[in-house]
Amino acid sequence: MKTIIKLVICLLSLTSFAQVAPLENHTWYLEKLVINGNDFLPPSAYQNSYTANFANSADFIFLAACYPVDGTLTYNQNQSFNINFAGYPLDCDGLSQQVIDYDLKIINDYVNTNAPNNTFSYSFTYQSNFIVLTVTNGNGDQAIYRNQQLGISNNEKSEVDLYPNPVTSSFQLDINAGSNIKTVRIFSVNGKEVMHFKKTQGSYNVSQLSPGIYFVKIEDEHVKNNIKLLKI
Repeated sequence: MKTIIKLVICLLSLTSFAQVAPLENHTWYLEKLVINGNDFLPPSAYQNSYTANFANSADFIFLAACYPVDGTLTYNQNQSFNINFAGYPLDCDGLSQQVIDYDLKIINDYVNTNAPNNTFSYSFTYQSNFIVLTVTNGNGDQAIYRNQQLGISNNEKSEVDLYPNPVTSSFQLDINAGSNIKTVRIFSVNGKEVMHFKKTQGSYNVSQLSPGIYFVKIEDEHVKNNIKLLKI
């Protein structure tokens, strides 16, 4: 009997981990919001700028073109989580009203940490070559994500990777051919700009930054890329 009980506990633990682990193992790209039954797609040129990352069992981040959301969460046993704190760093410089309005829809209509019920449930749908993540808020509104980038034309979005991340002293950018980076700006989690690079460089020295989480905003002629940076 004790062996059976131990086996059941082990299986339950594995099931719980299987529910959480896919959240933490991927960058999730927003396909659409569903608010009051209506679909809202990200602005086309910023399609892959809206992502969700669940770095570990406490921290998460919803990246957006203007208002990224950074906070902490608590996982529940019923495949859901609660947002305990969220901040909204602000950088809307040069962005269209359409983009700003979309970001505000995420904050006010979907995340809305001031709502009395801010429990978010999540589920996975496994396709042949990607996973769909559906995150539903307490009002029944949904954010639909995929664990792969959405297909858009090359002239709409320039992909940029940053490495190493976490970083100790400096990082580099892996840029698609033909991209012309105008600025690289680094923001703290409360929205304060802490560093600003006006030219493309071989490496970006951030040794003067204190350890913590930052947002790296990379702007080229088409769009701003948002990347979460961990300084250690």
